[in-house]
Amino acid sequence: MVTTDIDDFPCSYHPNVRTRLRCSKCGKPICPRCAVETPVGFRCPDCAQVRGLPTYQAGPTTLLKAAGVGLLVAVGAGVLWGFYPSWVFYICLLLGFGVAEGINWAANHKRGGELQFLGVVCVIIGIVIARVIIARQAGQDLSYVLNHPDTFSLADIVFMVMALAIPFVRFR
Repeated sequence: MVTTDIDDFPCSYHPNVRTRLRCSKCGKPICPRCAVETPVGFRCPDCAQVRGLPTYQAGPTTLLKAAGVGLLVAVGAGVLWGFYPSWVFYICLLLGFGVAEGINWAANHKRGGELQFLGVVCVIIGIVIARVIIARQAGQDLSYVLNHPDTFSLADIVFMVMALAIPFVRFR
C-alpha cells in the first residue's frame, strides 16, 4: 500500500522530483536544486530573478572583436615561431599570453566558455602556422611533419600544451 502526503507536490522546474518546499514569494513548489536562498527565504528562479553574471555574458560583437584580436596575435606569434624555432619557450609564452590578453582586452575583461574556446582555437591556429612555416623551411609539407612524430621534440609538445593551457585557465 502506497501512501502519499497531500503537501507533496512535483517541483515546477523538475517535474519528476517531489517536494514540500515552496517559493516564499509566489508559492510555486520548488526542489532544493532550483531553490535560490534569499534574505527573505527560498525563492524560485523566476522570483529571485536569476540571470547570468555580466562578467560571463559576451555578445556576438564582443566575440567577433575578440576573435579578430586573438587571430592577429596568433598569426604573428605563429610566424615568429616558424622563423625562430629555437626560441620555442619564449614564443609559446608570447602565443599563450598574447592571445589570452588580447582577447581579454577586446572582450572588455569578460570570461566564460566561449572566450575559453576562442582562445584555445586561436592558439591552435598559431601552432599550425608555425609548424607549416617550419616544414616549408625544411623542404617538406605539413603532412610530413604530422605523420612523423620525430619532428616534434618533447619540449615542443610541452610548450604547445603550455600555450594552450594559458587561455583555457585565463577565461574560466
